[in-house]
Amino acid sequence: MRKRISLVQYLVVVCIFLLAVKIPCSVYAKDTKEKAVVFLLDVSGSMKSNDPNRYAIDSIAQFIYTLPSNFEIGFVAYNAEVCAEQTFLDNTHRNEIMETAETVQYVGYSNAGSGMMKAVEMLLENTAVEKDIVLLSDGECLMKDEDATKIAYTAYQSAIVQAAQYGIRIHVVGLGEEMEDIDNSIFQAAAKTGGGVYHSPQALDIQHAIDAILQEQFHIRQMTTAVIDAGEDVIKMGIDIPFAHASTVRVLLTSSSPIRDLTTNINAEGVKQVNGERYSLIEIDSPKGDRMELSFGGTPGNQIRIIQIPEYWVTAKGSVSYQDSVPETLDAYVYDREAIITYTFHDMENNNIQLWTEDYFAHSKVPIEIEGDFQEATLVDGQLQTQETITKSSEREVSFDFSEFPANILGINTVKVVLEEPPLLPVEEPDKVPYVMYVILFLVIALVILVVVIVGLMKNKPPTVIPDDDGRPEPGKSSYVGRLNIYITRTASGYDISPLSYDLFRLPSTRVISMAEILESCGLKETFVGAGHIFISSGQGRSVILTNQSDCCIMKSGEILMKKKSYQLFAGAKVDIAFEDEISELTFQYRELKPSEMY
Repeated sequence: MRKRISLVQYLVVVCIFLLAVKIPCSVYAKDTKEKAVVFLLDVSGSMKSNDPNRYAIDSIAQFIYTLPSNFEIGFVAYNAEVCAEQTFLDNTHRNEIMETAETVQYVGYSNAGSGMMKAVEMLLENTAVEKDIVLLSDGECLMKDEDATKIAYTAYQSAIVQAAQYGIRIHVVGLGEEMEDIDNSIFQAAAKTGGGVYHSPQALDIQHAIDAILQEQFHIRQMTTAVIDAGEDVIKMGIDIPFAHASTVRVLLTSSSPIRDLTTNINAEGVKQVNGERYSLIEIDSPKGDRMELSFGGTPGNQIRIIQIPEYWVTAKGSVSYQDSVPETLDAYVYDREAIITYTFHDMENNNIQLWTEDYFAHSKVPIEIEGDFQEATLVDGQLQTQETITKSSEREVSFDFSEFPANILGINTVKVVLEEPPLLPVEEPDKVPYVMYVILFLVIALVILVVVIVGLMKNKPPTVIPDDDGRPEPGKSSYVGRLNIYITRTASGYDISPLSYDLFRLPSTRVISMAEILESCGLKETFVGAGHIFISSGQGRSVILTNQSDCCIMKSGEILMKKKSYQLFAGAKVDIAFEDEISELTFQYRELKPSEMY
């Protein structure tokens, strides 16, 4: 059983531990998982009738330009044998894949075995963590004779087995009526490797299949900005780019007919444009504005689709603040501790840029995963915040689920959060031996005698004026960041006074200001008795400290704030004051300001 806490110990310890103490979290941002994908295209002669307008080539552009920067992309085309290939290229050279794809011709037999073996071979030589193949074909293996067809089919099956063994997923898009049967042997590649099966009855439907693969298999976040019906006139339009501080925003235009004379205007660190026959890509590095102007032409009767693919390279920062309180149970030996854990997200190249503080991202759900358990969390002002009761020290790895976030997130992996156990309650020292009391009594008597002698000696001296000590506390060490909104509810004169506000953030951190000084700065001529002994100073954790040295009645959330005590006020705290004349009353609310509001 612990002993009673002395009054002095209680005041000292409570004043210290009720202050929010910020402890930084250690943040680890591992390299993003590298991913590799091969687009495998059937260019046999039958494709000439199933895809006479070569829409498959546009679909390749849609696919490769939509993938985020951490994908390496390769390309293989086959007919009777592999007739075109492009080894893996990073984000900056994807146009070379399109240059290769646009050279292929639809001619000859269909040796899917040769094409699949080549695609698997390329991926086995790649060191990426995640590997995929996207196959677009309009039919099964078909060679000049039955024996050659059997060899091609056997090679296809062998390549599928090898892909499954090494964790390579194969997604199959079947084009044309012949591929309507999902039992078609070409589709076995998806079934045996955990890939997706998609059917495009007509070539124009390939775009929908590619969209489905990007979203369902690769979880790529893209936003359809507009679908425009082309006419005779040049199209001039503006589109919103709501992705402030994004690393890259890709704007992809696709159509079933040529896109002509595309020009753009946007404020960004860099802009790259790639134009194909029926597609155009605008790659925007670090957009500075929130709008882009476009001008282009199309073929009357055709549609032009515009999509945006935003991408952020992100690192995370975390902080922990504690709120400690004295427990009600007598046998407790530590404080009750609540930890408030705050996560913020920043640009990987410039950690001073906090991301997603704009209204577009408000209330976006980003579940937090802690040791396998998911906890729902929602972005507010670019922050995720959780609160929990702490009984012991712990460390945990925290990760974030961005699968439903309206942008593609790269770079971030886990954050290590360190939580400290609650501090011990203070206890009284054991009783000293009795003679200590006698020593103390002797010292008290000696002090009284000394005082009497001094008073007698100074009796004939003129009185000394002792300056009035208004009880002003020591200044804080943190900066002010907020504002007081003041509402005068009652005055001695009976006059109504409009709501007032006082900007604390304009004060230096070393300034301790009284309520009387605040009211005088607001231009009030009324007298508020006792206001000169109520003080505001800066506190840790973006708070302020209220110190009461008056006989006023001061309340916060139904709690009376005692005289000669200090209280920490966080954002939103509301305080009511009834002054010493028992007539004048006011209410003030402490409001925390964003950096943009402090001007």
